[in-house]
Amino acid sequence: MNRELDQIFHKVNSRLESLKTGTTFSLPDLYGEEAWRNLYIGDRVMAGNFFLRRVRQGEYPHVKELADKDAKNRRQYLKY
Repeated sequence: MNRELDQIFHKVNSRLESLKTGTTFSLPDLYGEEAWRNLYIGDRVMAGNFFLRRVRQGEYPHVKELADKDAKNRRQYLKY
């Protein structure tokens, strides 16, 4: 993982830990909308793909991918 992804996931993982059970979220929700928009598009795409793969591989045991996307066409997850 590159340095930028390390920084992104440090923040994402920290916020995910404090997220309440039953919360639906997208990756930008965890990272912060404004901070997410300020990231280079390639880093946003890479982070989104990496997070999805990790969820699907069970590396986040209390997170599941939801079938529907949000109004901004972002993949949604549920912490359970």
